[in-house]
Amino acid sequence: MNAIARQDFSEFLDFIRTLSIDGVVQDATRVAEIRKAHAQFLALLTTVGELVSDAGSVRNEFVADYDEVGKSYLGEVVSDCSEFVMSVLLGLCRSAGGTLRSSIESYLKAFSAKEQPLILKRTSVPDVFDDAAGVAFFSSPIGKSVISDLKVIYGELNAYVHTVSDARMFGAIAIGSFPRWSEKNAELVDIFIRVVRLFLYGIVGNRRDFYDVFDHRNKVVISRAMTRVQRRSALGVDD
Repeated sequence: MNAIARQDFSEFLDFIRTLSIDGVVQDATRVAEIRKAHAQFLALLTTVGELVSDAGSVRNEFVADYDEVGKSYLGEVVSDCSEFVMSVLLGLCRSAGGTLRSSIESYLKAFSAKEQPLILKRTSVPDVFDDAAGVAFFSSPIGKSVISDLKVIYGELNAYVHTVSDARMFGAIAIGSFPRWSEKNAELVDIFIRVVRLFLYGIVGNRRDFYDVFDHRNKVVISRAMTRVQRRSALGVDD
């Protein structure tokens, strides 16, 4: 390693030691955005825990209906959303957009793979959506609505990932530019909220038999994370 590389690596280590996102929590506007994302993430985590964790109320029933592959992909939804939250906090907007897209694909596969195993071999996202649209979970009125809205949002996220316009360029020219916050963070949080609400709406609306036996405290967390219209539809209030 030459002298220039050694010096730069030493400065890079100094940056790592001092890297902090504390500035995010000192800003009331940013905290408000984080609070909104947290409410959705907690509801998602609670839902998935009820479905697939060892202590989940319907773990065996879920695996019977969607198999271990469904359990794995639903866990990946949580993993993707966790990574999204951390990427947003660090200002890694393109990474955040990419992982949120991944969460949508994982969600589709979680509820489709047992019935339509070919979906796991798809390399084209439109094919993934088409396969998912043909399975029982996404064939109900709620399922069709969810998949339609997720397809629109997936298209929106492409703009963040592929930098198709000046408005979606982020301008960070070195590692030391991070963490950073911009209006794009807030935009992505809003998209994240829309995505997770659709995840919850689909699960609660299509599998009321699962939701009805969730712990009552968890049901409160989950139902409050959806919009009023989604909640009423999912719970059959307007039927």
